[in-house]
Amino acid sequence: MASANEDRFLGCLLGMAIGDALGMPVEGWPRERIAARLGRVDGYGRRVFADGAEIKPGEFTDETEIALAIVETLTTNGGHLDRDLIGNRLLYLARGESKRWMGAATLAALAAADDTLAFEVPLDEDAPATGDVAARGVPIGLLHAVGAFDPAALRADAEAVVRLTHGSPAAIAAAAAVAFGVQLAARGDALPDRWARDTSDFLGTGELAERLARAADLGDAGIPIDDALRDLGTGEPAAESVPAAFYAAMTAAGIEAAVFAAVNGGGDTDTVGAIAGALAGASCGVSGIPQALIDDLEGRIYISLAAPWFYRAAQRRASRVIDLRFGEPGAEPPPRPTLPPSH
Repeated sequence: MASANEDRFLGCLLGMAIGDALGMPVEGWPRERIAARLGRVDGYGRRVFADGAEIKPGEFTDETEIALAIVETLTTNGGHLDRDLIGNRLLYLARGESKRWMGAATLAALAAADDTLAFEVPLDEDAPATGDVAARGVPIGLLHAVGAFDPAALRADAEAVVRLTHGSPAAIAAAAAVAFGVQLAARGDALPDRWARDTSDFLGTGELAERLARAADLGDAGIPIDDALRDLGTGEPAAESVPAAFYAAMTAAGIEAAVFAAVNGGGDTDTVGAIAGALAGASCGVSGIPQALIDDLEGRIYISLAAPWFYRAAQRRASRVIDLRFGEPGAEPPPRPTLPPSH
C-alpha cells in the first residue's frame, strides 16, 4: 500500500481551503439563485452580512478553520489527538468572527464546554449529521494516509473529532467516510471512480453508505455532474453534501473543474466545495492546482507552512521517521498568525 507524500498533503489542505472559499459567498443559495444573480461562480467573491460585516474574496469558513485547528494540534502533539488542545482551539474560534459560520449545535456544545472544559459530548442518536462536521474527517484522512492502514484507528480518530461537539453516530460515520475517502485519494491506490464505492463498502450500512453507492452508480452510468448533484442533493445533511462532494471530485477533470462544479451546484456550497477540493487536491497534489486559485486564496501562506509539519507528524506517528528534536522546545511548527477580523 502506497503512502501519501508531502505534495499531496499540501494539495489536500489547499484544495479544501480553495473549495471552501469559492463556496463562501453563495453558501445557502440554491443553484437557481446562483445562475440568476451570477450566471456561474468562476472565481472568489466577497460576502456582506446584514449587519454590514464583510468577508473579502478568498477567505474560507469554519470547515477549513476547524480542519486547520485539528492539523495544528496533531502537529504539536506528534500526530496524536488531544481533545483538550483541539477543544480550546475551537473555543478561540467561537469567540471570534468564525462563529458566523459555525452551526448552532457546534456553538452550543462549545458554550457548554467553556464552563466545564469537558470536550466530549455523549452519544445522541437524534443529534444532527451535517456536512460541516463531516469535513473534520479531512485531516484525519491525511493522518491515516501514511504507513499501514488501520481502519479501526481511523474510525476512532474520526469519532474523537466529531464528539468534541456532536454525538450523532451518523455524524461520526460521515466524518469517517470523508477520512477514508481522503486517505484513498492521498495514497493513490484506488482510481477516483472507485472512491464512492469503496467508501460505501467501508461504512457498510446506513443512509450515507447507500447514498455513496448511489453516487457510484451515477458515476458508472456517466451522468453529468450537474444532473448528478440534483439527484444527490447538495444541502446541509451529510447524506447529501458528502456524496455530492465525492461525485464532483471523482468525475470532474481535475481539481478546478471539481470545485467549480461543487460550488455551482448550490446549497451548502462551502462544505461541498471544501470536501470536493480536499479529495481532488489529495489526488493531484499541489502541482495539479492552478496557480491563480492559490495566489488569490487568503491563508495560503499559513497552509503552505503547516502542511510539511503535519506531514512529518503523520510520518512520526506511523514510525516512518525518527527525529529526536521533534517535540522539543523550539521544534514546534510556526505559530498561526492572529486571525484577521474578517474571519
